[in-house]
Amino acid sequence: MAQLLDSSVGRPADSPFAEDPSALGSPIPCRVLLLEDSGIDADLVREHLRMIDGHDFEVQRVETRQAFIDAVGNGGPFDLILSDFDLPDFDGMSALAIARDRLPRVPFIFVSGMLGEENAIEALKKGATDYVVKLRMERLQVVVRRALVEARDRNELADKRKALAESEARLRFALEAGRLGSWELTLSTNRLHVSSICAANLGLSDPAEISTYDRLLERVHPGDREHQQAMVRQAVTSGLPLDMEYRTIWPDGSLHWIQVRGRAIYDKNGKPTGLAGVSLNITDRKKAEERQLLLLEELNHRVKNTLAMVQSIAKQTLRTAPSVEDFPDAFQSRLRALAQAHDLLTRRHWQGASLSEIAALTLEPHVHAGRVRVAGPPVNLTTGVAVSLHLAFHELATNAAKYGALSAENGRIDLEWEIAPVSIPVARDAGSQAGTGHASSGSTDALVLRWRESGGPPVVPPTRRGFGSRLIERGLAHELEGDVVLAFDSAGVRCRLVIPLSSRVSPQ
Repeated sequence: MAQLLDSSVGRPADSPFAEDPSALGSPIPCRVLLLEDSGIDADLVREHLRMIDGHDFEVQRVETRQAFIDAVGNGGPFDLILSDFDLPDFDGMSALAIARDRLPRVPFIFVSGMLGEENAIEALKKGATDYVVKLRMERLQVVVRRALVEARDRNELADKRKALAESEARLRFALEAGRLGSWELTLSTNRLHVSSICAANLGLSDPAEISTYDRLLERVHPGDREHQQAMVRQAVTSGLPLDMEYRTIWPDGSLHWIQVRGRAIYDKNGKPTGLAGVSLNITDRKKAEERQLLLLEELNHRVKNTLAMVQSIAKQTLRTAPSVEDFPDAFQSRLRALAQAHDLLTRRHWQGASLSEIAALTLEPHVHAGRVRVAGPPVNLTTGVAVSLHLAFHELATNAAKYGALSAENGRIDLEWEIAPVSIPVARDAGSQAGTGHASSGSTDALVLRWRESGGPPVVPPTRRGFGSRLIERGLAHELEGDVVLAFDSAGVRCRLVIPLSSRVSPQ
């Protein structure tokens, strides 16, 4: 019967519970650092290690303090350290201190010839794994096997904890990088645990300020509270993912948008115990969506206005063209002018343009040739005003090139503007001087623009008003709510435009 027993574990060798790692595969390699000054005792230790099944021990023996320090510092990694308790120039307790400092996860077992319970207790207090007396060396097999198993379990647990900590760190980094706040709601207590980012998404600096679901609801916009509660109930009862957006009111009264995603948590019986998920401040996205909607509406408005303008240009050009053959060139020229204005405004993101930019867009070739002088203070124009003035400049420049100053070698054009007070009629108060029919006059600052041609052939007033004249005298005056005077003096065409300052026309 004794031969059928595994002496190291005290149970039948053929028991299904026998610990025999080699039965599961090749022997497990195990590097051992042995601190022992006696060669005979070192051989005895090796012999007992070879009797442990399922392991392949590789023993590195050292005898001195320096050799031990070098081995611990350079010769690892080791799976096991065995040490004598008393050595000629060294002691086991010092070796234990060095090992615990540098290799804290490696089992350290004393194999000592010194008897004494006090030594063993002191060694275990200092961090030794076990203490084996050389007179009972057969116990080494049990102690080593147990120490390796326990070390393997501890190391696996430590590795898992380290991996979990690293995973949590990566998760925190991902949440912070994505500005995502984490939260968890306990249904039984209504307690809410939120991260600092989640609190910041609600305009709060302290997560404790929303420690319950009711405190959270206080931050939700009144118009969205019922919807928020309904979505939470649905996620709990149905098991479907929680995905919702709602408005929140920050402590400073500002309105913000929050997106929340999460899932319900269930116990082993399938009963919901809570909710957990993430939150994201999507206020910027919502504002961008609103701006995009406004831009689409504005684009739709501009397209309609542009089509109406093209239709008007086509109709007026056809009506005033000397012949059908002249229509295509005149029409295409005006469409190009319209397209130039749109290109400029597109580059400026449809935020308007300056008066000098509009003037240069039409007259730049003639300015470089020294035929046109442009002067005036900086003035901002909105998109509609910019397009109208560009079309007016185009008509004036086209007429000058065909019939006026730019058709002669010495002709020139002066385009000047200024901000100046102008008189405007103001109706009298109904209760003063009733029945007299008189009116007083007031003044307001306005943009005064003058176009003067000189040096060209004598100007003959037209017998009928063409498209350009109508655009300037009627369309421009109506569009800009100003006063336009177009004169065909024999010395050159004159045009004076007065536009009251407003949000559409303003000095820089």
